[in-house]
Amino acid sequence: MDLATWVLILVSLYIGWNIGANDAANCLGTSVGAGILNYKKALILVGIFAVIGAALQGSKTMNTVGKNIIDSGSMSSLGIIAALLGASILITLFTIKGLPISTTNVVIGSLAGVAFITSIAVNWGNISKIFVSWVFAPIGSAITSYLAYHLVGLFFNKLKLEFIQKRLYLLAIFSGLFLAYGLGANNIGNAMGIAVGTGVLTPALAGLFGGLFIGIGSVTFGSKVMKTVGSGITELDTRMAFAAQMGTAVTVILFTYLAIPVSTSTAIVGGVAGVGVVKGVASIDKSEMFRIVRSWVTTPLLGGLFGVVIYKAMSVLL
Repeated sequence: MDLATWVLILVSLYIGWNIGANDAANCLGTSVGAGILNYKKALILVGIFAVIGAALQGSKTMNTVGKNIIDSGSMSSLGIIAALLGASILITLFTIKGLPISTTNVVIGSLAGVAFITSIAVNWGNISKIFVSWVFAPIGSAITSYLAYHLVGLFFNKLKLEFIQKRLYLLAIFSGLFLAYGLGANNIGNAMGIAVGTGVLTPALAGLFGGLFIGIGSVTFGSKVMKTVGSGITELDTRMAFAAQMGTAVTVILFTYLAIPVSTSTAIVGGVAGVGVVKGVASIDKSEMFRIVRSWVTTPLLGGLFGVVIYKAMSVLL
């Protein structure tokens, strides 16, 4: 392999690391916020199950990002590397600030921005589907999480409190691991889709190595965003943590089967808000919600801007 190929692989793995660092919070952050797990255990568990999800079921979204967003075979190596690097840097900056963002929208925005200025065909139809999912994922997650909360209440209504609490702990951890699996299966496409689309790696190798870097990102740098998701939006108890995670997991897995890369960040925040409504709208930190939603709106545009700036800078230097 030539130097450009190695650089493409490394930048793709860097995105995988960023996904783990920013999105690990989406899986067990609510369990941490509810006091079920500590940060270290939660991050390790997310890393393990994200690897499994990426390796077993990551090929669908890898094909979507790699082949159905832009004509990756026509884009130059410089353009591809610049787009992915620009997206990676932006995600890192948001992660340092502790903000959960849509890594999906950042990556696709960056790819579309560089493709546009280099006159490469962009499949706006598929991009519009992904952006529609950006709206429906948090809504669907909020509704599903709200229903899950009440279904658990109906199921455990006549059981002893001690029995209920122990089972809820287990259910909350299970739902978080299910979501971690979904994170790996769905978001691996954002990291490794282009490497697969250009024929640099097979889906199996991309899923394995990309999944490993999602896991490494979770363990090494996932605590900042986890604090935001776990306690920054609303205070959570065990039942609420389970419901938010399960509702989000179901939503993410559904989009994975549809081969649509979706933001686990938007989905989990929708889930947390959905169960937060149980305690009343006043219990939700509206300033924190506004800060998060504002970042979602700006990230596709910022992704495109960062990709274009990096491309222009690399074009001059190289």
